[in-house]
This record gives sequence, C-alpha cells and structure tokens, in this order.
Amino acid sequence: MTLVITALYGLLVGSFLTVVVDRVPRGASVVHPGSACGNCGLRLGVRDLVPVFSWLALRGKCRKCHTNIGIEPLVLELSTAFLFALTAWHFGLSWELPAFCVLMAGLVALTWIDLHTKRLPRTIIYWTALLGVPLLCVAALVAHEPKRIWMLLLGAAISLAVMGCIYVLSRGGMGDGDVRLAPLLGAYLGYLNPGLALVGLFYGFLTGAIVGGIAMAVGKAGRRTALPFGPFLALGTVLAIFWGQPYIDFILQR
Repeated sequence: MTLVITALYGLLVGSFLTVVVDRVPRGASVVHPGSACGNCGLRLGVRDLVPVFSWLALRGKCRKCHTNIGIEPLVLELSTAFLFALTAWHFGLSWELPAFCVLMAGLVALTWIDLHTKRLPRTIIYWTALLGVPLLCVAALVAHEPKRIWMLLLGAAISLAVMGCIYVLSRGGMGDGDVRLAPLLGAYLGYLNPGLALVGLFYGFLTGAIVGGIAMAVGKAGRRTALPFGPFLALGTVLAIFWGQPYIDFILQR
C-alpha cells in the first residue's frame, strides 16, 4: 500500500514538475499564473490536469485548439512516479522516504532541464537541499542515529572536493552547475554511507563515458562535443542509492 500511495504522489509531483521545467529556466514563477495552453491560452482546469489520464483522454492535445502538447507531461509524471515507487520499495514507510522522494523530484527536474538547455538551475538545487536535507536530519534523529548528520556532511564534502578538483583541472570543460549539484548528491549518499559519495560519482562518470562512447560511435557526437553531465550525476546517484552498497561490500571483500 505504501508503494502504491507513494507512486500516486509521484504522479502529482511529476505533474507539477511539468510547470517547473518550463518556467524555472525562463525565470518565471511556478505559482502564478495558472497553467494554460501555450497556443490558445486556454486556462487549464481540473479535468486537464489529472496526471496521465488527462493526457490519454485528450490524446496529448489541447482540449480547445487541439494543438499537440507533446509527450513531456507523460514522461515527467511516469518517471517521477516510478522513482517514488522505487524509493518506497527500498526505504519502506519511514522518515527517509519523503526525504529521498524530494531528491528524486529534484533530479527529474534537473535532468530534464539540463538535457534541453545544458543548465542546472541553482533555484532547483537549493530548494531540493532546503526541503530534503532537514528531512534527512529528522530521519536521523527519529532513528536515534545522529551520527548520520555528520555522515551526510562528510559525503557532501567528499563530492564537493572531488568535483571541485575536476572543475579546476578541466579548465572550463565542466560546468559550475555540476559542482554546485555535487554536495547535495553527496549529502544524500553520505547519509547512507560516506563511501557511496565516491560510488555515485564513479557510476556517473562511467555511464557518461559509455553514453559518450556510443554517441561518438554512431556519429552523434565528436571528441569535442559537450554533453550535459547533470543527468549522469543524477543517474549515478540513483544507482548508488539502490545498488551502491553491494559494490562497496564487494570491493572490501576482495
């Protein structure tokens, strides 16, 4: 039941993220004005905003002018619901669940924006940290494990140090948004195990190298083509959260 309810919340949050990814890069408010069709200006009502079902019922088109609204809402809603459900499966009904759901929502928004604009808006990074990190601290205190607060600080410091060094050595090859995002990801991974901060970065660079290599092989990118790295950092973090500890255990047992 927890998994189903969390997935439903993920659909609602994903619906809100469609507004976030559209307006934040433009510097517009995500609260006012209300959602409307970009073509005819139709103010969207409840029947237009039911996650997934409205899109399917309207066949991905505006109810009034029938302009194609694209698949973006469906992708954002379903991906957020999936990550929320995966988080619920992993953490169960606990204080950690809302904390990590905040991170998942932030990563979905940041990934989408970075893929389309090659930017990682600091507003989303800061709001994710402002909402999520206090929840992590509450989770640590409720579980009578205050040491996890120091662990998350250590994880943030590790990620920031590594990415900061890479940023300096790359001489502009890496964006400062990636460096700004790193301590947030490190804090979440550090809460679980500070060593996961390094695992998350490793997974991120590994998946980035694989995708970059494939893009070059099929002629979609050259050696100097700049790929947005935020999505790979996000993917590496997700992989480390759910499957990073077995990797650490494997390394330590060798």
